Amino acid sequence: MMAQLTDLDSQAQAILAKYDQKGAAMLTLLHLAQDRVGCVTPEVEQWVSRWTEVPPVHVREVVTFYSMYHRKPVGRHHIRFCTSMSCMLNGGDRLLCHLEKKLGIKRGETTKDGRVSLEESQCLCNCEGAPMMQV
Repeated sequence: MMAQLTDLDSQAQAILAKYDQKGAAMLTLLHLAQDRVGCVTPEVEQWVSRWTEVPPVHVREVVTFYSMYHRKPVGRHHIRFCTSMSCMLNGGDRLLCHLEKKLGIKRGETTKDGRVSLEESQCLCNCEGAPMMQV
């Protein structure tokens, strides 16, 4: 794992050169590492912390706040399904249950072949067109 991350060190240096403050590069470094490793592991958080000089706990806060970062591997096709009030009132629950049955997985899981992940999401900002999902 660390070998994969040290392979990214030259790219991390180039990214940091674009920012006045190292901490400002955190999101970009997280994306870089997630793309290489497949998810944001504790080792990835430590690696980002080292490069940005931001405490690991703050890196973890960012990872858990943003839905674009994954703490476990996700499928090649990642479905986010909105479970906010307007989506559920407009038949979203039936559609989500249909997806689970069709894919053979529950929310938060990935198909056995690793192709599709299904995740609940809070508000995908399309209440007027509810229900909403994003692939």
